[in-house]
Amino acid sequence: MIARKQFLKLLENIGFLNKAQIDRAIKEHSMGSRSIRSVLLDLKYLGGEESSAALMPQLGLVPTPINITNLPASLVEKVPSNFAREHRVVPLRMDGTTLILATDEPLNILVEENLADNLNVKDVRLEITTTESLNNSLLNAYSLTNEDLRPLLEKVDKGYTGELDMDNPALTVKSGVDGETEEALQAPVIRLANAVIVDALRRRASDIHVEPMEDRFRIRYRIDGVLHENINPPRNLQNPLLARFKIMAGMDLAEKRLPQDGRIMINAAGRPIDLRVSSLPGIYGESLVMRILDKTSMLLSMDQLGFLEDDQQKWAELLKYSGGIVLVTGPTGSGKTTTLYTSLSALNTTDVKIMTVEEPVEYQIEGINQTPVRTDIGLTFGRILRSFLRQAPDIILVGEIRDFETADIALRAALTGHLVFSTLHTNDATGSPTRLVDLGAAPFLVASSLQGVLAQRLVRTLCKHCKIPDQPTDEERILLNIKENEEVTLCRPGGCDQCNNTGFRGRMGIMEIFTMDDTLRQMVLHKETSSDIRRVAREHGMRTMGEDGLLKVKRGLTTYEEVINATVLD
Repeated sequence: MIARKQFLKLLENIGFLNKAQIDRAIKEHSMGSRSIRSVLLDLKYLGGEESSAALMPQLGLVPTPINITNLPASLVEKVPSNFAREHRVVPLRMDGTTLILATDEPLNILVEENLADNLNVKDVRLEITTTESLNNSLLNAYSLTNEDLRPLLEKVDKGYTGELDMDNPALTVKSGVDGETEEALQAPVIRLANAVIVDALRRRASDIHVEPMEDRFRIRYRIDGVLHENINPPRNLQNPLLARFKIMAGMDLAEKRLPQDGRIMINAAGRPIDLRVSSLPGIYGESLVMRILDKTSMLLSMDQLGFLEDDQQKWAELLKYSGGIVLVTGPTGSGKTTTLYTSLSALNTTDVKIMTVEEPVEYQIEGINQTPVRTDIGLTFGRILRSFLRQAPDIILVGEIRDFETADIALRAALTGHLVFSTLHTNDATGSPTRLVDLGAAPFLVASSLQGVLAQRLVRTLCKHCKIPDQPTDEERILLNIKENEEVTLCRPGGCDQCNNTGFRGRMGIMEIFTMDDTLRQMVLHKETSSDIRRVAREHGMRTMGEDGLLKVKRGLTTYEEVINATVLD
């Protein structure tokens, strides 16, 4: 680690701060509990948009990724949650009387002594890590667990109305709620609502389901595509908890007979999170589903989507076309949006104009013009697409092709030199041309405009920390078409703290890529069936989703059961 004196000298040498500014900032910091970055911002020594992390290369600092799970409570207690969040630090370990802290804020080196005094330890030593690592570590170290939730439930159930000695450092909610409405809900219910959201984030949930039932009230999380029951709050908390979530989402509290949609914007340990909230009346009360859209989770590279090497090359070739339409198909929740956004991000350069029309705009990408559909004022896919063509874009993304008008305009745009991306609901890739014709599109437009189709499903990936290598059984050798002399080591799910003892952590795509050639274009032009098109595409080298999944089973990435649950083997 760089020495403090050397760090001070380097700051002066690169012209970031002079000695007088440094001395004043350290003095101001020692007089309060603000972070050194906050002090520098208040003193106007640091611009609001300026990132001190950009100093790292100039100062010779190399961030080291870390992964903190299950820290001892005694170590976590040394750094209060609000202090950790404000100063961007997480405890790593004790080295004698010295507390080792991870941080992504290099300026903390200036105030190591102040940090030690505030934390009531003899010495502090800092290790520089990446912002992503620190954000994940903050969630892991300070998120609430079920054990934390149960005492809270007991206090709420007993009618406790005092302030709880339990804060929620990882969550701040932005909502325009008036003070009177806030006071109408007891503090424990507010804490419980926040705790549920934080717990869902810690467990990597994609959805939170709040469900009133005949004899109980349950909360479930969808993790890696599978629902897991979390807690069952007492029935008398049903209405207050639902009311709290509706307030956070900006919904009408008095309306309980009609479905409503809302949105909650939160900041979880430095990560912007968007929750899309939907309420639906039922016979036992309103059920609520909160879809968690973590903007950082969409920032993937092409390598992370799950393509095998040859399929990734095929997809990259499709992205290079200057005109034509490229489709991604699959059911809701199959990762189509992630694939398209990742692909657009790879194409997003300063010399390319990209425009999207979506319903709704789920993730905002810098440098891309994104327009949401507003059917209530007549702003439909078709109307927006017509306007797009007058804006001279190079690449267009249509959120979904669902009717003749959208299909016709998208295909004609592709025919006139635009690269168009869109999604379509079909069972496989080769069914897409027939589906477009069924919508009313002219076969000659489909045959001449369509460049390729990617069909995908999501399967759970085995946890790399606990998966168990094993030899395939005789039955599995037959199912996986393993040759007699072929050596294959399969992997079985284990269970550990990293994967909530499920044996799976995260999901990956299983893909099939259908690319058009002259023979296939003629088949589309003559309205041949999708089964005939599929047969010829396979003869021309297309690998099906099932075959792609089985290859990933052989590589120890997932299991046979996951693949057959996601797709049909053919």
